[in-house]
Amino acid sequence: MDGPLSSPRAFPLRWHLMLLVVGTLLPVVLFGAVVAHRLSQSERAAAERRLVQAARDLAATVDREMSSTIRTLSALAASERLERGNLKSFHIQAGRAARTQPSWMTVLLLAPDGRQLMNSRLPWGTALPAANELASLRRAVESRRPVVGDLARGPGGNLAFPVRVPVLQGGEVRYVLTAAITPQLLAGVVGRQLPSQEEWTRTVVDRQGTVVARTRHPERFVGTPGTPSFIRSLREAREGLRPSTTLDGQAVYTSFSHASLSGWTAVIAVPRGVVEGPARRTMTAVAGAGLALLLVSGLGAFVLSRHVSQGIASAASAAAVLAHGGRPRVQPSRVAEVARLSEALDQSADLLAQRESERNEHLAHAEASRAEAEAASRAKDEFLAMLGHELRNPLGPIRNGAHLLRQLVPKDERVARVLEIIDRQIAHIVRLVDELLDASRIARGKVVLQKELLDLRLVARNVYEDFAPDFERVGIAFHLDLPPAEVWVHGDRTRLAQCLGNLLHNAFKFTPAGGNVALALTVEGELALLEVRDDGPGIDPGLLPALFEPFSQGPQSLDRGQGGLGLGLALVKGLAELHGGTVRAHSDGPGKGTVFTIALPLKPAVEAAAAAF
Repeated sequence: MDGPLSSPRAFPLRWHLMLLVVGTLLPVVLFGAVVAHRLSQSERAAAERRLVQAARDLAATVDREMSSTIRTLSALAASERLERGNLKSFHIQAGRAARTQPSWMTVLLLAPDGRQLMNSRLPWGTALPAANELASLRRAVESRRPVVGDLARGPGGNLAFPVRVPVLQGGEVRYVLTAAITPQLLAGVVGRQLPSQEEWTRTVVDRQGTVVARTRHPERFVGTPGTPSFIRSLREAREGLRPSTTLDGQAVYTSFSHASLSGWTAVIAVPRGVVEGPARRTMTAVAGAGLALLLVSGLGAFVLSRHVSQGIASAASAAAVLAHGGRPRVQPSRVAEVARLSEALDQSADLLAQRESERNEHLAHAEASRAEAEAASRAKDEFLAMLGHELRNPLGPIRNGAHLLRQLVPKDERVARVLEIIDRQIAHIVRLVDELLDASRIARGKVVLQKELLDLRLVARNVYEDFAPDFERVGIAFHLDLPPAEVWVHGDRTRLAQCLGNLLHNAFKFTPAGGNVALALTVEGELALLEVRDDGPGIDPGLLPALFEPFSQGPQSLDRGQGGLGLGLALVKGLAELHGGTVRAHSDGPGKGTVFTIALPLKPAVEAAAAAF
């Protein structure tokens, strides 16, 4: 006969609570360690991205300085004295230009073979040595483009680098105009933007890896080459982040980026602890917090072994009351944690009431801010409308004056050329003012469309005939592609023509001579699609989302040669939406051309025929 069943061994409540706490918190601690590791890696990646971006920005700043010097040299290269071969007179002009540039040591005029023909620092007629740093001279002659040379010591022992601009005459390189520039130019550039706290030093090196500018101890390192490993890493990639050692023996991480114009490299060096330190600190903090949490929880399990059930039940009831918006009341308990929980619930009730009051206050502030923003937007629209009308007023007298001059001096070619410039600029200003007024009218809902039933083919053909002479004049092939059948829409003929005109005006501005522009009309389902396609410079896909916003423009050269207010595409979008349609743009990137499409709802053929009848 079997004996009585043996009871399992019982353990005190405190041990069960400790096992419960450890079993619950250990996975949380492990999960926290994993999350902390991921966060530390993310912080490191963010730090690396910041450093690479800083190097990229510094490289762009270097290129801007070089572009400014190249523009100044290009303007000097266009001198009539140089074109006539009057080098003695040009020597005086070059000397005056060099004195306006504090960082220019001298201006040199070189023959393509390297012979010095003129040196602005030396009196005219002085015997001149051969040019220094011939590699950049050869590149300038072969490429026929401006070139930035490498840092080198001149005959007097001074450090300088050349900026060379080839001078073309008769399609050949006649001279190479060179500015010898001291490294102090770039010392001002790297020091102009103070580095952030995590950066240790900023450096600019030339194509050969020679230091041209450095924020820390420039007197020691400018003109010295970088370490072989550093130069190797610069030649392996255009930009990146590498662990390295500086010339003065500091262990750092180095971010670098090549400048596209000069071919030089911008370098940001930071102590290795800036990149590696966050990961170590995060993991140490997580490990310490996990151990402390386990220890505190174990001690709490020992303390709460008595009356734990009653305390928890009372706390649960109080929490339920709090969840329903009531005031919690917890029964007194000798367990300190439960007593503190009661106090915390009371404080939470107070805090929730306070948060509710703050939320209502924030909502009131938000409503007031929204009203202020709407008022500011209305004021802006009214200002633009007033500005457009005020700008239009003086255009009539200017145009009448030009017409009167043409009548008074009908056969003077110089006056005719001036009047042609005035007429062209007035037309440009009129277009800008009209765009400004139309944008203001659309923003204020003041545009009234004169809609009628029309065949889009006629609108497209009329716009094509208006623009064809302009495209032919500049050597751009202009194509028209229309379907054989009518394409009926309900719209404003003038405003639709304005939409197409704005798109074709854009294509005209940005398509080079010899390019192609096409205007096409197609039908897709219940939509009529007006498409303007060009093979111009294209648009960065990242700029497409904001392309149709008012005053939005893509990158332009510093001379803003294309002009415009950035309203043309915004007007196209606004007018298309007033017709119940949409407008979109597509480009595969710079150099791939651009396609603009206006989609309008079709008028069914039967309905169109009935309306026409």
